[in-house]
Amino acid sequence: MYDPEARVLGMIGLARRAGRAVIGSDAVKEAARQGHLAAVVVATDAGPNARKRVVPLLVALGVPIVECGDRGSLGRSVGRAPVATVGIRDARLATRIMAGLDIEGKNAQEDRR
Repeated sequence: MYDPEARVLGMIGLARRAGRAVIGSDAVKEAARQGHLAAVVVATDAGPNARKRVVPLLVALGVPIVECGDRGSLGRSVGRAPVATVGIRDARLATRIMAGLDIEGKNAQEDRR
């Protein structure tokens, strides 16, 4: 059976192994400020504090935000303890991640309004 979430988590792990991912809220914020992110993956169970620290900046900078997996599965995909956010630096891989989740480049924040 095809599991799009598992495939996307695999692509996130690939990005980490290729050095094209930033892990954790502080690293994601810094990379976003420098203009180095093509997309950010936020865990579905990310806490309100983690979201409050990262999401407004990403929205302001126009960085696409997608939700995928819980903190544990997102952390495992990058070989770490549970994490709330992972930034993707590679634009082609970010596009594939969004396509794998049936998101057409829209900002996840726009979908919630």
